[in-house]
Amino acid sequence: MNERIRLIDAMRGFSLAGIAMAHFGEQYLGSMPPPGQPYNIHGTADAVLEALSWIFIRGKGFGIFSFMFGLSFALQMHRAERRRPGTDFRPRFAWRLFILFAIGWLHGLAYRGDILTVYAVLGIPLMFFYRVRDRWLLVLAVLLLVGMPRITQRLIEGPSTAVQLQSLQSRMNTEAEEHWRALATGDVPTIVRLNATTGFRAKWEFQFGVIGRGYQTFGLFLLGLWAGRRRLFEDVEMHRRLFVRLWRWTGALTLLLPLIGGVLFVVGRAIAGGQPPQPAGTLPDISSWPVVAGLGLFDAWNNAMTLFYVASFALLFLRPRWQPRLLRFGPAGRMALSVYVTQTVIGVLIFFGFGLGLLGRVGNSVTIPMGLAVFAMQVWASGVWLTRFRFGPLEWVWRSLTWLRLEPFRVSTGEPAPSSAGGS
Repeated sequence: MNERIRLIDAMRGFSLAGIAMAHFGEQYLGSMPPPGQPYNIHGTADAVLEALSWIFIRGKGFGIFSFMFGLSFALQMHRAERRRPGTDFRPRFAWRLFILFAIGWLHGLAYRGDILTVYAVLGIPLMFFYRVRDRWLLVLAVLLLVGMPRITQRLIEGPSTAVQLQSLQSRMNTEAEEHWRALATGDVPTIVRLNATTGFRAKWEFQFGVIGRGYQTFGLFLLGLWAGRRRLFEDVEMHRRLFVRLWRWTGALTLLLPLIGGVLFVVGRAIAGGQPPQPAGTLPDISSWPVVAGLGLFDAWNNAMTLFYVASFALLFLRPRWQPRLLRFGPAGRMALSVYVTQTVIGVLIFFGFGLGLLGRVGNSVTIPMGLAVFAMQVWASGVWLTRFRFGPLEWVWRSLTWLRLEPFRVSTGEPAPSSAGGS
């Protein structure tokens, strides 16, 4: 297996470690908790880990995962063109996305924070950017990653009224309480019904409303597509200078942007003067310009740190002492879909009422290390699995349905397991 594929699989596996810790930290709630419910903070250690998780983990694992999705799409298209010149692979890729959506929809019945359906939907427009010039890919990606859609939305819709904010807060509180009650009691029919209805709607509001996480995801898709077309991961040594520059710039932004945000916050408070503070538990006006600016800064900082991790991983991979350590993530990266869904199965059995029922009963000092331990177990299990099978179980199903034939599953004697980096 060539170095390009090994690096990509390892980096994808690394991203799953962050996803596991983030999801176990939120206890697979997948939404806002009910008002006044500090469910994951029960002491000082939990509070410290909550802050560290927001700084170093949350959003970064999915950010890398999203970047790798765009990169893998570029590799799939390149391989298809090389194997069958003149054949348009996009219809097959669209069918592949439909299957991913179906898997994600089923996954979302258990966990409303599912991202697979979002990837499937965003994969459709990604196909039409395959031949867009690099310059425009980068320009659009940057605009998306700094929150330009949010600014555009605010300009079009204008500010929210007090009545609108009150109505939104009332609806969110009611839905949060109903969702929490279903998870805590383990009421499976209600969990499925809520996740298929209000939870499904809330996910798309989060992705393409004022929070705009979906726009961030598509921006990272485009960056991954650009990196794949430029063959940056085929020979990292040849592109070392680019990765070093990326590492320096994103590292600097990671440090600088919080300082800018702090200054703007102080200035904003000074301008507000004697205005009374917002009552605890009330929803901020997310359409106000200070909040829009703050969210944009947060997005830019979060994505800068994500790319800092990507550059750091690639540069460490060049070091002989580090490469074997990083390659340990590879098996999990080769069967990323199975690992991601299995994390959910384990998580809901631990936290929801039909399992151990630990939702809200333990804090971050228990759940975040638990997530890391689960991932470590998955890395070991993935390595064992891939000595016997060519794909993870869900990867095999996905590949077989993509090509409408049963793909070989077991590894023949002496045959290495194929990588997932280049697609099916």
